[in-house]
Amino acid sequence: MKKRYLLLIALALTALIITPILAGCGTSSNKATTTTGAGGTTTTGASASYDLKTVLAGITADASLKAQLPAKYQTANIKVASDIPYPPWEMYVGDTKQATGFDYDLSQALGAKLGVKFDYVETKFDAIILSLQAGKNDIVMSDMYDNKERQKTLDFVDYAEDGTSALVLKGNPNKIVGLDTLAGKSVGCEKGTTQAIFLDSLNKKFATEGKAKMTINQYPDQPSALLAVKSGRVVCDLTDHSTASYVAQTQDNGTTFEVVADPANPQGYDSQPVGIGVLKANSQLLDVLQKALQALIDDGSYKKIVDHYGLISVAKAQVNSGTASGS
Repeated sequence: MKKRYLLLIALALTALIITPILAGCGTSSNKATTTTGAGGTTTTGASASYDLKTVLAGITADASLKAQLPAKYQTANIKVASDIPYPPWEMYVGDTKQATGFDYDLSQALGAKLGVKFDYVETKFDAIILSLQAGKNDIVMSDMYDNKERQKTLDFVDYAEDGTSALVLKGNPNKIVGLDTLAGKSVGCEKGTTQAIFLDSLNKKFATEGKAKMTINQYPDQPSALLAVKSGRVVCDLTDHSTASYVAQTQDNGTTFEVVADPANPQGYDSQPVGIGVLKANSQLLDVLQKALQALIDDGSYKKIVDHYGLISVAKAQVNSGTASGS
């Protein structure tokens, strides 16, 4: 997950502190971050000064798009299921329940374009699709990969791309320099994520190659996985590249973690599109969200948000562009 200002986010039940950029509460700028590995280093930059309120003020509501929404959403807020915290995609401001992060900012921009409100509902990732099926939420915005398995249940409006990377302790004490060096080691990931499936597939590959299998530890949320790395229970947290890079940059001013760099996969392994998830039965809402996202791409608002969080952008709002099998 998920993957994305100098106020502190208190991570529940841990001593970990993530220093996020506080969107919408003044102007500031990200710092660049460098990842290290056997093949060299990769540095990712940051956007210039940014203010969410200014971005939203520059968006013109489109009454014609609002009129195309299903009737229920023209008079009621759209509920967004999101697994928080998962920086830089979704976070809380300090110790409050005010959401921030890329997904939140983009949802507010979509709301400004449509003239409706988007409400964030904290939902564990492994229950996030069920929350839509139960009618508790309307859409998913939580750095969710668009893949063929999920397309059996959801349709996606794709708005970014992301890959998978290994987050290790600063200095890389266990000398993790690529996927092969994970053989025989204890590794961590968040429960219900693509990374859990990725690790299971990697274990099968190790078995066919006669290598020792990993011990895969799945945690209920990202803070728990980070704590496992910090305490030495696992050698790395396999997570989205964007989240790994952000945590490495911000955790304890960049002194606690680093990302294992693979020159052949500078944006992480198995890069896939990330999308807004909508139940297949809700095709009318999906269509309007696609049009609204394209409008934000066309007017430049989307670029301001995606550049601020240093993510991989899309040139066009597409539906179900994911081709990986996934889970």
